[in-house]
Amino acid sequence: MAWSRLPILVRFMILHGALGFILSALFVGAFLWADPAGIGSLMLRGPDAPWVVLLLWFFTGLTFGGVQIGNAVMLLAEEDPPGGRGRLRRAREWLNLGGMAAPVRAGRITRAR
Repeated sequence: MAWSRLPILVRFMILHGALGFILSALFVGAFLWADPAGIGSLMLRGPDAPWVVLLLWFFTGLTFGGVQIGNAVMLLAEEDPPGGRGRLRRAREWLNLGGMAAPVRAGRITRAR
């Protein structure tokens, strides 16, 4: 079946799942290169080294792929209408911690004893 004939949502999920497996390959490569606490060299020296690396890549790929699909679905949210005060705009305002005002009482500063 041709890629263009697949439904758009199926293509969306396949694309983002594949991106998760690509990120998993980068993660496993970086893990083996960094060799934290000698685990990478232990994995590569064992008699079943290819299977261990393949399983690590596959299961981290499932995890990263699921997270990537979830993030992509969450980012599909529509923008608020112009001038509207929707949930997305309120969330953006709430997350902008630098612009939040903190209530302060005016008065003398006293030193604790």
